[in-house]
Amino acid sequence: MRTRRMLRVGLALLLVLASVLPAARGQTTEPTRFTVQELAPGVFAVLDREGRAGANAGFVIGADAVAVIDSFFHEDAARELLAHIRTQTARPIRYLINTHHHIDHVAGNAVFVKAGAQLVAHARVADWQRSENLRLLGPRLTPALRERIGQLPEPQLLVQAAMSLDLGGGRQLLLRHWPGHTGGDLVVQVSDAPVRFLGDLLWQAAIPNLVDAMPAAWRATLASLAAESSPALWYVPGHGAPARAQALLDLADYLAALEQAVREAGADAERAVAQLKPRFGHWAFFRGLAPANVRDQQAELEGRKRVPGDPGPTSP
Repeated sequence: MRTRRMLRVGLALLLVLASVLPAARGQTTEPTRFTVQELAPGVFAVLDREGRAGANAGFVIGADAVAVIDSFFHEDAARELLAHIRTQTARPIRYLINTHHHIDHVAGNAVFVKAGAQLVAHARVADWQRSENLRLLGPRLTPALRERIGQLPEPQLLVQAAMSLDLGGGRQLLLRHWPGHTGGDLVVQVSDAPVRFLGDLLWQAAIPNLVDAMPAAWRATLASLAAESSPALWYVPGHGAPARAQALLDLADYLAALEQAVREAGADAERAVAQLKPRFGHWAFFRGLAPANVRDQQAELEGRKRVPGDPGPTSP
């Protein structure tokens, strides 16, 4: 059991090191650790470049203030993003929104909090950002990383179901909680632009991390989000390139295919992976995360999958 858990933790760390797919249409800039893509006036997707940031992020400029969405794994990338925002506007960074608690999306939080941002997250992130990230990293946790996790700033504005943030000039951000990837996920919708930031509720043509996920609830969330979509709407994923609504359906299709493969293969995990490979083997992270997905889905079907907030079995 311990070996399997250590392997799963190691695979989860691939998220920090992996590269993403090419960016979608739009104007781009080329900083060191990420690319920046303007999807609508004043609405920017910030896309991890070859693992140098650790995950995607974003920022939105209003008439009065700026909001940043997620802060990467690498603090140097967070500082670079702060500097890049300052080349775009001198307006204050009023909010930093975390889409969920995973370390590759929150480790740079202190950079923006020190710059004056209020930290906004789902209420569960306040409970999970330390304990669950320590568990996730497990034996790969270095003293320096343990210290960083211990010093993560506490969220100041807590979201339960929904919250609206005003950036001025009629531009608001609607934050909504949707279950699936962690149980503490937020979707950030720009009121006056066809852009939504989904965090790790969306992986664009990439195998997702299911270590803290509830796959059945996630599929329902993806279907609901796709049902309220429009052809012009951009979705910014936690990993991969900005995409249209079809990417939501593609990920839901993968999760359904994963469940079917596990049901048909039973305890034969290699057979389940082999069933998935013809359709999804070209997706990013397949080699590293597909076997872990199979194990997580098996645990889900057998009622023994641990999710955040669940202490798991007690050792004798």
